[in-house]
Amino acid sequence: MSTMPSIITKFVDYYAELDNQSPSSLAELYHPAAELTDPFGQHQGLLAIQHYFTRLLDDVKHCHFDIDPPLCAGPRFAVTWTMNWAHPRISRGKTLILPGCSMVEVDNNLIIHQRDYYDAGEMIYEHLPLLGCAVRSVKRRLRA
Repeated sequence: MSTMPSIITKFVDYYAELDNQSPSSLAELYHPAAELTDPFGQHQGLLAIQHYFTRLLDDVKHCHFDIDPPLCAGPRFAVTWTMNWAHPRISRGKTLILPGCSMVEVDNNLIIHQRDYYDAGEMIYEHLPLLGCAVRSVKRRLRA
């Protein structure tokens, strides 16, 4: 019997209320040698991932994910998601919405590799006073 639905359920439950989760709970999701890669960097090992989440959620007003049904193939699954988040120093603390997706590989019912894809500019850079104007301008030119 496959353990895939179990890890997917844990993944969805954890990220659905990310701001209410303890980074220590990541040990129930991630293998000790797990690797997490996103537009901001690569985090090797459970301790590095826990440290990253601690920094990431520092001062966040709220952060949770709406996760779509997964696509599964062997020891891998992929999910698209929408992150709803707010930080007091970004965009005056208003709630921001960011679409993205995660490609996840599982080993022994734990995540061994995760790669998250999303637009870092849309997430942060576009909401910073000076940099935001420049990033939005470049995007408009590329779309034209």
